[in-house]
Amino acid sequence: MAAEVAAGRTGAIVSMGGSYWMAVHDERRRRSVVAGDLAEMRGVFFASTERGAVWSTDASLLAQQLGRDPDVGLLAAQITVGSVGLWPHRSLWSGVERVPGGFALVLDERGARTVDVRPRSNGRTLEQGAEEVGAALWGAAQGYARTAGSRVSADLSGGLDSSTVVIAAAEVSRIVAITYGGPLADPEDERLARKVAAYVGAEHHVSTGGPATAHFARWPGVTPPAPVLPVSSYPLDSDYLPPARGVSALHLTGHGGDVVLESSTAAWTALVQDGQVRRAKQAVTALARRVNTAPGPLWRVVRESAQGRVRAMHRAAEAVAQGQLLGDKHTVWTWCSIGPATQWLTPYGRQTVAQMLADSGSREGDVHAGEWDDWSALRYNGSALRDSEALYDAHGVYQVSPFLDNEVVRACLAIGAGERRQPDRYKPLLALARPDLPTWLTGRQSKGHFTPLLYEGLRARRAELHKVIDSSDLVNCGLIDATAVHTALDATAAGVGRPPLAALESFLITSWWLARIPALQSAAGSVR
Repeated sequence: MAAEVAAGRTGAIVSMGGSYWMAVHDERRRRSVVAGDLAEMRGVFFASTERGAVWSTDASLLAQQLGRDPDVGLLAAQITVGSVGLWPHRSLWSGVERVPGGFALVLDERGARTVDVRPRSNGRTLEQGAEEVGAALWGAAQGYARTAGSRVSADLSGGLDSSTVVIAAAEVSRIVAITYGGPLADPEDERLARKVAAYVGAEHHVSTGGPATAHFARWPGVTPPAPVLPVSSYPLDSDYLPPARGVSALHLTGHGGDVVLESSTAAWTALVQDGQVRRAKQAVTALARRVNTAPGPLWRVVRESAQGRVRAMHRAAEAVAQGQLLGDKHTVWTWCSIGPATQWLTPYGRQTVAQMLADSGSREGDVHAGEWDDWSALRYNGSALRDSEALYDAHGVYQVSPFLDNEVVRACLAIGAGERRQPDRYKPLLALARPDLPTWLTGRQSKGHFTPLLYEGLRARRAELHKVIDSSDLVNCGLIDATAVHTALDATAAGVGRPPLAALESFLITSWWLARIPALQSAAGSVR
C-alpha cells in the first residue's frame, strides 16, 4: 500500500477497509501524503506557517499551538444558512485548513495541497451493486463485534440502520442492546426495537426517559472539539447509555446508514444534470402525490438547481446581502436554502455570510448534485461522530459505525444517487443487499425522531437559554442579532408558527461551545 502511494498512485491511500489514518513519506521524492478515512471520522488538518506547512489529526491542537481563533464567520454561516458542506476545506479555526473526507494532503517542495481520491459511481444499478454492499456491511459489523469479544453493546433505536447492525453482529457475538424509551420516545421505534431484540435473543435495556432527558436539560461536563448535536442531547444519552458501560471496548451504532444506503432528493437534480429528465419528473410527481401538493412548484425548484452550483451560490449570496429569503418551501433539495434564520444576521453578518457564499461558489465550481450532496452528508456524519467522542467517552462508551467504514462507503457510493433514491421506497438498497433480513424490518417506511425532546427542553430551559443568547460570542462580535434569536426561542417554546428549529438548536450549542473554548484550548495545549 505505502509503495503504491509513494509511486504516485495517491488514491491507494484510502483503498483499505475500515477507518484509519495513513501517512506515507517518500524520502526520494521528498513528498509526504496524509489521509484519513472516506467519511472523515479520522480527520486531517493543516496550516501554513513561516517555516512551512504543518498538519495534525486535531484541529483544536493545531489552532492552540499556532494561536488561531475560532472562525466565527463560518460558525454564523453554518447556523443561519443551514446547509451541510458548503465549505468543505474550511475548519472551525481561522487559518487552519481541513482535508475533506475523500481527499488526501500532499506535502512536497511546492507546499501543501489537497487532492481528490474519492471513489466514484461506476453506473451500477441497485440490483448490480446490492450483493457487494451486503457483504461489505456484514463484514464491517461482524469485524467490530469479533474485536469487541464474546459480548458487544449496541444502539437499538428501532430504525433500519441500528437494527441491521444488531442483526449482523448477533451472528458472531452476544448483544447487549440499549434503547431510549419512555413517554417522549417514538412508540413505533420502541416496539420495533423490542421485536429486533427478541429476534436475535439480545439482552435488551429500554430506558425510562421522561422530561429530565429532554434536550438542554443539563450541559455536558466536558467540551468536545466542535459544537455537535450530542451537546443538546446529552441528557438523553445519559439516560439510555449506562447499561452499555463496561460491556465491551466498542459500542456499535447505525450512524451513517441514512447517508450511504440512500441519497437525498439531490438525486433528482442529478438526474436532470445527467439528461434523465423523465425519471426526475416521475420522482417529483411521486413526491407531490405523497405530500398532497402540485408537482409544478417542486419541478421548478429541481430544474433551477440543475442549472448549476455556481449560479445558485451567487444568487444565494445576493439574497443574504439584501436580507431576502430564498428558502425552499417545497421540501426538495437545493444547493443553498436561504430561510428565516438568515434574518438573525446583522448588516455586518449579512455581508460576511454573503461573501462566504460567493467564495464557495467560486472555489468549488459546478459539480454533480448527487455526488456533492452524498459526500457533504457523509463528511458531516463522520466528523460529527469523531467530534462527539469526548461526550460519549464521558458516558463510558466508544462508538463505532460499520456504515461509515471505507469498504461500505465505497460499495454504496458505487451506486449513483439517482439509483439509491427511489420514489415511494424507503432505503430500497438495504432489502436488496441483505435479502435474509426479515421483511417486517425492511418493509418499514419511516423512522421516528427526537423533536419532542427538543421542544420540551426549549420550553423547560427557556430562561437559562435566553442568558446563553445574551452572552453569545456570535452576538458580541456583531454577527447575529440577539433580539431576533430571543424572539425565535420564545415562539418555539410557545409553539407559535414554524421557527427555524434546527438553526436555534445549532446557535445555542455553538454559543455554549464558544464560551468553553478557553478550557478546550488549555486541554489541547497539554497534549504533546
